[in-house]
Amino acid sequence: MHNGTTNYFPVEDFMARTPIAPDGRRIRTSVVLPEDTHLQIQAMADANQVSAAWVIRMAVQRFLEDNQGQLNLPLRPPYGKEF
Repeated sequence: MHNGTTNYFPVEDFMARTPIAPDGRRIRTSVVLPEDTHLQIQAMADANQVSAAWVIRMAVQRFLEDNQGQLNLPLRPPYGKEF
């Protein structure tokens, strides 16, 4: 708990390691998200006083760390379902 709100991402733990390329460059990219996913991300960002982009960067960073060294992941959605 932080200031009476639930922290979905431990902001304090991740602030020091914002994902940046080793040479300091950042690469802009974009994704298309379902509306409910976007709303959840925005709610997390608002609750933690960070941007939606920050939440997405942290989620991607965590995913990459959790799956480090694994190239074959079950990433395809179930047949007939779209993400």
